[in-house]
Amino acid sequence: MRKFKSITVLLFLLIFTLFSCKKAEKTETQINLPETATTTSISDPVLRWYYFSRSGIVPIETPRNTPQTIFRPWTETMRVSGAAQIDSKSYMLVNRLGLLTLPDKLDDLPELKTDVLYFTDTTASNLLSVEGYPVFHVYRNSFFNSKASVSPMPFLIQYRTTADIFFPLLKVVDLELPENAETVHLQYDGTNWIGSFKSSTEERTQFNYLKFFSFEPLISLTGSAKKGQIQKEQLTQESFKNLVAQRDFTTAPKKVQNLLSQIPENIALSLEYTENNPVSPVNYIRETKSDPMYGKVKNLKTNISTLFYDGTFYFAGATENMPIVNDGKPVCFRLPKMPSGFLYTDFIFSGSILYVAWEEELFYETGRSGFLAVDLRKVFY
Repeated sequence: MRKFKSITVLLFLLIFTLFSCKKAEKTETQINLPETATTTSISDPVLRWYYFSRSGIVPIETPRNTPQTIFRPWTETMRVSGAAQIDSKSYMLVNRLGLLTLPDKLDDLPELKTDVLYFTDTTASNLLSVEGYPVFHVYRNSFFNSKASVSPMPFLIQYRTTADIFFPLLKVVDLELPENAETVHLQYDGTNWIGSFKSSTEERTQFNYLKFFSFEPLISLTGSAKKGQIQKEQLTQESFKNLVAQRDFTTAPKKVQNLLSQIPENIALSLEYTENNPVSPVNYIRETKSDPMYGKVKNLKTNISTLFYDGTFYFAGATENMPIVNDGKPVCFRLPKMPSGFLYTDFIFSGSILYVAWEEELFYETGRSGFLAVDLRKVFY
């Protein structure tokens, strides 16, 4: 991969010092780092930018230079729709493109795995670890996708790392649902799947709410479940809503509350929390009179971190095979400031490399998108 040489990078990233974010009565846009940001000419920068194109991933000096693209509904365009550590490897799921395997060296290029069956005209999301393999959910949105009625199609896909293939695990007909049923919501608690499925005809739209699991590993179903292999329970709409409802921030794990304790209590939070095990994220909210700060929280093997959409990043712990930072107390930094209309959306670590997804948004549509790689060894150590 070519190196970017003598690039002038505007960093809102703390490169040479660590600090704890100070508590202050401020709104989200006012929670800024101390005045450490400078315009610095760096011959060996600590970060790399990439954007997504039909040909794959393309290095770029800054998101501002990404070629213009048509805004499309977020379900129908290229964007990072999931990020996870699975069996000692790190992945990003890119809708309409494929699955990225992320290296632990800044100058190595991520490897793209793809399959036209699942990344051409379907929406891919909900990247999870099931039986030690990457598993994700695919569907066609009936509002935006004219092929939504095409059937049958699998809704749960596994990437078999040993064989380097994408393999269908379940179809809606395996759950005795109509062939055109759309999987509106899907989550996994390590044993059970909970799903909402929409079936539409000219006369009416019907929703089915199910909890289901398999006594046998899904991989053994060979792409078509036999009668009795999938155990399912019909849920009421109320019980389904209770299972997937947001939870109060006061009930979040203490690690999360400690990590974000410097954020004033009068600031609202909306957080998607993920643990380092094969379960779907849990949403925590803190409601106040202010607009919420939206973010992703990941409790991984060696650290717990939070990314807010403006690039503010909280970190406690250590990167892989490296010493604990700041005696385990939270540190805070800000990623490079994005152009107007852009935001950071998700993240994952591979070794000491922090991978952060970014995209351009306009209401429910997405334009340009890509990711940022940051070498935290040059930031923390």
